[in-house]
Amino acid sequence: MIDAPLTSTTEDESADDAAMGEASFQRLHPLSIILKSIAAISQNLIAMGVLYFSVFDRNIIYTGLAAIALLAAIIGVTALVWSRFTYHIGPKEIRIKSGLISRNNRSIPFDRIQDVSLEQKLVSRILGLATVKLETGASAGEDGKLDALALADGEALRDRVRDYKSGAAATAADPDEGALPAAEPEERPPLFAMDNRRILIAGLFNFSFVLLAILAAIAQNLDFLLPDDFFNPWYWAKQLSEQDVVNGLSSSAQIAGAAAALISLIAVGLGSGIIRTFIREYGFRLDRVDRGQPGFRRQRGLFTLTDMVMPIHRVQAAILKTGPIRQRFGWYHLKFQSLAGDGSGESDHSAAPCAQMAEVEPILAETSIANVTADLEFCRVNPALWWRDAVLLTIVLSAVSIGIGLFVDPGFYALILLAVPIVAVKFLGWRHHQYTLTKTQLFVRTGWWRRKLTILPIRKIQTVDISQSPLDHPLDLASVTVGIAGGSPMAPLKINDIPMASAMALRAKLIRSD
Repeated sequence: MIDAPLTSTTEDESADDAAMGEASFQRLHPLSIILKSIAAISQNLIAMGVLYFSVFDRNIIYTGLAAIALLAAIIGVTALVWSRFTYHIGPKEIRIKSGLISRNNRSIPFDRIQDVSLEQKLVSRILGLATVKLETGASAGEDGKLDALALADGEALRDRVRDYKSGAAATAADPDEGALPAAEPEERPPLFAMDNRRILIAGLFNFSFVLLAILAAIAQNLDFLLPDDFFNPWYWAKQLSEQDVVNGLSSSAQIAGAAAALISLIAVGLGSGIIRTFIREYGFRLDRVDRGQPGFRRQRGLFTLTDMVMPIHRVQAAILKTGPIRQRFGWYHLKFQSLAGDGSGESDHSAAPCAQMAEVEPILAETSIANVTADLEFCRVNPALWWRDAVLLTIVLSAVSIGIGLFVDPGFYALILLAVPIVAVKFLGWRHHQYTLTKTQLFVRTGWWRRKLTILPIRKIQTVDISQSPLDHPLDLASVTVGIAGGSPMAPLKINDIPMASAMALRAKLIRSD
């Protein structure tokens, strides 16, 4: 639904409404009542299960009556909301009226719309419907949503907005009647596409425990069916230690059992990653579109099909992600940082989730962003990035291990061994934190396990900040933070621990006006 008006209702708009007449406003597709009712019912299934086992003491009759009453209430309220939601497609804007008691009247001019995306969940695809999301950049997420229209009407609305923004609006139909031009089919081969084999490869690199998290969440909601202390690890450790079968096994058998458990856990992680990737990336296709504003059109999704366009002029930076194993086989994940959010609200748009460098180059060429060349030399940051943190962490671990070892159990002295992998990770992170600058672009590499290369055109830079922590002052080091429009404030582009003189010189080059 719509949160707040983009443009508040004025006396002129009221006069326009009177001139239009309510007959010019349309309602969403009637089948949208079914869609929203199904969504609301699915959200209450767990609640009904809880009522069945607790409040109604497993009485199927009371539970059935409660389910019927809930179903009737959901359908009734959904139908009432549907009847009060109307929209009008004019020659230059979209008008949306919504609200049961407090009425909203939102005007969204075509020239303010940055992106029109289509989304189809599984039931929507079966019914031939689509949700149309309008994004203007005025707020996080979409600024208007039509949930749901017939797929043909949604595609036609998207093309209508593109035609208007390109100055080539169709004149075959009378715009005052809200008629929409027919959608134009895409005939060119895609810039990038993934078949099932490629999706499987991408899934192998997306290790995830999401399946375990889902099972844990279900168990947490149904904890009254589980034994006491089910989520207490000490309880299970005690149970295992008291089992004669376990104690009777040899050391090699116990080690083999532990290894089998670890392998099973890894298998679950790989399986979860593959399933999650198939659900998100199935049918992935990236096309170049020139209708309206030139951009990239991305289609993907198994259960929820999303169809969105990212205007090229809104691309701020290119991001190449990989890892030590993935890079060994030449696989990269190309993303674009954009002013427009994608269907999930993220500002980083996935353009090629699992691609070879030869497939990445043509996509980058469309944005006029140059990739790394063989003769480009990167500068490493100061080694203090790793040894300073390593020393501090080692001191903290030593104090903790000695304190717990003295007062709890001497075996906790072994905690100091954790310093070895921590120091190794810090060292590898420093080796892969590099940067370089050309006449037109800034390149920044970060991460060892999750390697990330950010390619930022200098003309897209908004701010450059130089900061020093208390530990930086004695070493005369500084960190450079580069502000990008649409970037994440929680994870900004940052070059850590370089000499202060180098930081000042870099800032002067990044903010130059020529």
